[in-house]
Amino acid sequence: MKRFIRINLVLGLFILASCAVFAAPWKFAMFCDSRGDGTGVEGSVLGVRTSVLTAIAKAVAKEHVDCVIFPGDEVNGDAKIGTIQAQLTEWKKAMSPIYSAKIPVYGFRGNHENQQKDPITAWNSIFPNLPKNGPDGAVGLTYYVNHKNARFIGFDPYADRSPTYDSKAYDSVKNYGIVNPWVLMQIKDAPQPWVFVFSHEPAFIGHHTDCMANAPGERDALWDALGARHAVYMCGHDHMYLRHTAPDSKGNQVMELVVGTAGAPFYPLDKTLENAKYDREIVPTVQFVNADLDLGVNKNTNDNPPEFGYLIVTVNGKKAIGEWKGFTNYDYKNWIAPAHPVFKTLDRFEVTLP
Repeated sequence: MKRFIRINLVLGLFILASCAVFAAPWKFAMFCDSRGDGTGVEGSVLGVRTSVLTAIAKAVAKEHVDCVIFPGDEVNGDAKIGTIQAQLTEWKKAMSPIYSAKIPVYGFRGNHENQQKDPITAWNSIFPNLPKNGPDGAVGLTYYVNHKNARFIGFDPYADRSPTYDSKAYDSVKNYGIVNPWVLMQIKDAPQPWVFVFSHEPAFIGHHTDCMANAPGERDALWDALGARHAVYMCGHDHMYLRHTAPDSKGNQVMELVVGTAGAPFYPLDKTLENAKYDREIVPTVQFVNADLDLGVNKNTNDNPPEFGYLIVTVNGKKAIGEWKGFTNYDYKNWIAPAHPVFKTLDRFEVTLP
């Protein structure tokens, strides 16, 4: 009898897992870094590049996505522009096409939301309904969401940084507290076949030299956890679209998607070779880049000019299809939004579970 129950339990779990893998196709959107440079300047309102973000929000609302992920730098954060609450309220206003469509928005803080007095209280006051299932000290900032056959895990890299943290050093002794062990546990124990992890900072140096590589021990632990689950890491901070991969300690290639293209001024991919100097001395392999060309140090894939845009991921059984859609008729040199925005797929890729 016990053997019969055990067999049926195993069979039941197998059926549940199979149903999860072969669930009906569904989509989510991801984009971030919509901060502007000042009130009324270059299409900005209260520290938000509304000329870009509103157009993206309208386009994404028409994509019929299940949810939207926004990992940071919603606003400028400078107190000269206004309180952080006022700026984040303006951001929600620019995102109203998505909110009005009843599409859940899962946001996370960037470095620009970690300014002014008591920034965590300010964040939680504007976003009171974000999940509260995260670790102590980061409730409402770090959390996970289970959706169909996927788990979304987002973490705040600023709430618990070490007092000795030095953003110009690549030192695991000085720098710790960016990847809470809780995050690694959620990746490992996720019952869903798909795992997508989000935070603001890239895992590797691209343009910013302040990134997760500053705490190499924690970055590598995260990369190993991602590699073991064939998970994908998504972030912003560098104002560009970048798709690249880097191996974990066992040689599993892990994809990182940088989608900091929601309105913040473009950056070049000019410091990626710096990765060869630190930690495991790994330089990620670039598959697609759309970045600033002003310094003449990189060449955009397919010779596209710098474009704002957003990422759509369609999950279909064991396959996920990504499409980065560029805002191709925006006058980014003069920051002028067209009356009829046009978004075109400039990068398309697939990720397949084993």
